[in-house]
Amino acid sequence: MMNLLASTILLIGDSHTVGPFGKKLDQLLRAEGAKVATYASCGSIARWWYSAQGTTCGYYKRGLDGVEFSTTNHVTPLFKNILSDIKPDAVIVELGTNYVMNPNDEFAINDMKKMASDIREAGADCFWILPPDMRKFRNDLPRLNRLVTEAVGESCRLFESAQYTQYPAVGGDGIHYWSATGTPIAHAWAQEAATVFFAN
Repeated sequence: MMNLLASTILLIGDSHTVGPFGKKLDQLLRAEGAKVATYASCGSIARWWYSAQGTTCGYYKRGLDGVEFSTTNHVTPLFKNILSDIKPDAVIVELGTNYVMNPNDEFAINDMKKMASDIREAGADCFWILPPDMRKFRNDLPRLNRLVTEAVGESCRLFESAQYTQYPAVGGDGIHYWSATGTPIAHAWAQEAATVFFAN
């Protein structure tokens, strides 16, 4: 079994990873001695990481060297290039929320399945983080969780974020945990994800 504490980990995600959840998870992984590279593109689905679609709502990167970069507008980097550059032992993926905007289940499943397949072909372990609780899209969570599970459940370990998150009844935008009340929840969510990830 792989020693994840001493491994190279690639973390990719959408706006949740751009925000306090992703930054905290990155810190926690590094604190355990792992080499970590994080890439996050707000609004992204798996397809964006193959088409270099740009984001206009936030991009965050922290390299293996620990250097951080963030901006509002940026091209989503190509996943295969990242895999080739980082050569990760494990890939943590936080994608799925933005399929709420696409009613085509088959598209979503095939989209995520391709990414999971590429992770497997690269010889890396896959750990997929499902969408957290969201006030705005709470009724959509069962569908989103089903799509992720059908797409990657046989290839990746799954982390059911909704079990560890409860979006505040007031404040925020109903999706992101970027508010004063949401950030502590995002940090606790990241701690749970890191704990489960390293439990192997």
